[in-house]
Amino acid sequence: MSDLNINRLPGETLMKKNSSEKSEKIYDQKIEKDFENILKRDAVKLTDSELQNKIAQFLDENRICALATCADNLPRSTPVRYRSQGLSIYIITEGGGKIGNIMKNKQVSVSLFGEYSGFQSVKGLQIWGEAEIIPPNKKEAHAEALKVLELKERDDLKEINVKDVRQDMYIIKIRTKKARYLDFPQGILNQTLILEQ
Repeated sequence: MSDLNINRLPGETLMKKNSSEKSEKIYDQKIEKDFENILKRDAVKLTDSELQNKIAQFLDENRICALATCADNLPRSTPVRYRSQGLSIYIITEGGGKIGNIMKNKQVSVSLFGEYSGFQSVKGLQIWGEAEIIPPNKKEAHAEALKVLELKERDDLKEINVKDVRQDMYIIKIRTKKARYLDFPQGILNQTLILEQ
């Protein structure tokens, strides 16, 4: 029988969440032990405030992420260009499957990574959050989101002489609820920031 036909029991989702969290904790302990034993370095533990600042900085330094959505048990991961403001992520889009998925399920995940030049250069971020679709007819919210996106500053759009965004473009705003950050060069090993349960 496929997952598509299974009716979930009330506690089943909680059990899967607890199992996932337990797996993450075990993995984190292994990676920290390997970091200390193989690389002979101590892991760095940041305060929540320091971690939040590091995550915001990493988001600001990058522009491409993978946006994962899911509806009707069909996951979809889409590479997209984004801009951030603090821990909020903004994506402009013509629409498509990701918008349809978000309309059915606002819970999303985002992942991004830094430039890779070997094992010790690994930097990555996973975000779990809630997406909001800002349609063009919500003029004030749309205009505010466009300011964050800074489209007029994009060199790639200047090269093809795009002066303004089409008025039918949607904006996806993602509010971060949980984030896991890995920065091997700094010794930050999958440290988790929980903003909302």
